[in-house]
Amino acid sequence: MTTMMGESSYKLAKEAKRTSEMLISTYNDDLVQNVCREIRMLHARAEASVREMRNSDTAPPNVPSQLTQIMLHHLTIKRNKRILFAYHHQRLGKLKELSWGVGRQSQERKIKESLSKEENDFLESYGDLVNDYKSHFLDIDLGGNGGVGLDPPLDLFIEVRVLRDAGKIITEYGELNLTKGNQEFVRRSDVETLIKAGYLKHIA
Repeated sequence: MTTMMGESSYKLAKEAKRTSEMLISTYNDDLVQNVCREIRMLHARAEASVREMRNSDTAPPNVPSQLTQIMLHHLTIKRNKRILFAYHHQRLGKLKELSWGVGRQSQERKIKESLSKEENDFLESYGDLVNDYKSHFLDIDLGGNGGVGLDPPLDLFIEVRVLRDAGKIITEYGELNLTKGNQEFVRRSDVETLIKAGYLKHIA
């Protein structure tokens, strides 16, 4: 089934928005490749139109329509590239958060299965750099493995909504049963890790 021009990039943009709150979504290689193929196809068509116009001895009657078509191809290529950049930039940011934020040992297999080969390579290399950097500041909490990082808390207690069942946790103030859909008023330091892991959402 043929797709309309720009349809694949539109779907990719919608997916990026839909998964923006997830820890990391599965890399959509099919859509990315469709967008890349469309870029190459439109570039080839635009080049063919330009060559045809240059090789013509006399100005053909359909020059305005050809110019319009070339401009449309150019703008669609530009839009497709911007969406590709935005999609990968969002994912790159999440990979960096994974390296600096909550420890990912318990979800490492699931995360790796969701990434492309290039993303897995980046996560491993960037993670090595982060770990090497942290090794020079062992007495400072730089985030990861349950640490809250360098961002100072604005409030000691916050209200959170449970996005995914997290079971029961024991805090200094008693037991919390974190069931999906519930809202709780909790101490920030008790749930910081769960917020970063996507189980809870801080309600402003």
